[in-house]
Amino acid sequence: MSYSYNAMTQLHSDRKSISVTSYKGNKCVIKIYNDNERPQTEARIMEVISKTGYAPRVLESRDNYLISEFIEGQLLSEAYRAATMSDDEHALENLASRLCIFLQMFYTLNEGLILGKADFDDFIIVDDRCCCVCFSAVKKGLPFQDIAAIVAYAMCNAVGNYYSAYPFVRKVLDCFHLKVLDIINDMDEYFGIFSEQKGLPVDKESIEAVLMSFEDNAFDWEMIASQQSNE
Repeated sequence: MSYSYNAMTQLHSDRKSISVTSYKGNKCVIKIYNDNERPQTEARIMEVISKTGYAPRVLESRDNYLISEFIEGQLLSEAYRAATMSDDEHALENLASRLCIFLQMFYTLNEGLILGKADFDDFIIVDDRCCCVCFSAVKKGLPFQDIAAIVAYAMCNAVGNYYSAYPFVRKVLDCFHLKVLDIINDMDEYFGIFSEQKGLPVDKESIEAVLMSFEDNAFDWEMIASQQSNE
């Protein structure tokens, strides 16, 4: 690799190392994998998506590494947590809509593939777009499996109680014409993942009960949000 590291910052690891550095004078992200197949797969998908403006451009990809442009913006995870903290219905629906636009575009351009990973840290809000910066977990599957992962993440990472996730979850399900029963069985593996990440047990039964209440025609989120703001 014929580039030099400059103020390298280690971010996280998922069978790879990810660092922010400079490449030919520009800020970029470099991913170094422990295998040769995944960087090529991710680069191929990233190149397709980047043409739509919803992913960073690939600058170089060889052997076990991938270099892509650095995108400035707000992490979806941060925006989501802030919106659930304030029970901002409009902001939550807006974030869900942006994410769904990306997902629908991704499934159209990559038929038969799903992201395979629910991590809002992999999405950057740039202007009105929700851009994805990581495609290393892409695999064959059906869209509802991704939606199950996204809903599980949203429920487990809502600030306050689980009801705070309602506007976001409801919008995501509506965009894909799904109901809770369509995805609830596929959420189990993600509860385990999020429990491990948090180092705390996730109350699966309580989450599922709250999700099922979202399908009740008598569910009144505004009343619940009002009660929470008064506590």
